[in-house]
Amino acid sequence: MVQIKIKAVNHTYTVCCFYDDFPSFLTMLKERLNTIAKGHSGSFEAFFHIQTELREKELLQLLQCANETGTIVLGLINQTNRRDLMIIEENLHSGQTYEFDREVLLLGSIQAEAFVSSSESIYCIGSVGGNIDLYHEDCRITASGFFQANIRICDSHYQNLTSFAPAQVYYKERKLQLKELKEEKSWVVQ
Repeated sequence: MVQIKIKAVNHTYTVCCFYDDFPSFLTMLKERLNTIAKGHSGSFEAFFHIQTELREKELLQLLQCANETGTIVLGLINQTNRRDLMIIEENLHSGQTYEFDREVLLLGSIQAEAFVSSSESIYCIGSVGGNIDLYHEDCRITASGFFQANIRICDSHYQNLTSFAPAQVYYKERKLQLKELKEEKSWVVQ
């Protein structure tokens, strides 16, 4: 399995990668970088975030691939799955951009028009609005409610979600799934 996600912000690219077969990964990466290079005259800048442990030989091949495609490597994070939990005791505000590289427990809300991206799952005590982009298929977002939240996980499309009950949004078969965690019951008084 090879996952490569490339994002562009102000003509600088972020390349997030996960793979279990390095030769396939290198071939796919070269194709994607060549596609980007065609849109630029000369070289372009990219930051690499590799989720699989690189050996020294693989690192040299990765740098050679970047050189051949005209990619200037701004930096490289080689990080295997670490499961540290980041705790944030405030709201994520509208108009702000937040990026996380580990699991997040948010003791607040994600307000409308906030932009949040993460390579790990997000657990929110409050409600979720805004734009949420989770990079990998095993990421989830759990919250006490979703109010017009635009959510994308892995290679799915952004989906506008609203749920007034505590719920979890996860990725399955290239689609987002919503699982309500609390069932509401109505009782008839006799």
